[in-house]
Amino acid sequence: MSRVPPEDSAFGGRSAPLLLAIEANWEHARHDDACITWVRRVYAAVEPYASGGEYVNFPGFYENSEAVVRSTFGQNLSRLTALKRRYDPDNMFRLNHNIRPY
Repeated sequence: MSRVPPEDSAFGGRSAPLLLAIEANWEHARHDDACITWVRRVYAAVEPYASGGEYVNFPGFYENSEAVVRSTFGQNLSRLTALKRRYDPDNMFRLNHNIRPY
């Protein structure tokens, strides 16, 4: 991902040489607390080595969605906001880490 300049695509965070995905999947709601706690621990353990951006095609926690959008799209956010304003001014496509059109 670091081979392409940030301005060549929507994804702004291209300085890292690799991408780490922390996956946790489980079947029963009774395991929610334990599994979410495990993921948060792993995330906290690797965070000191991270660049600070996130890849929004991974769902993540959605708790800090606006901060994730800012850190992920970086220098591209103003360009993407303008595109969103032009092509989706009513913010129909918003059930994600949303780029607001305003």
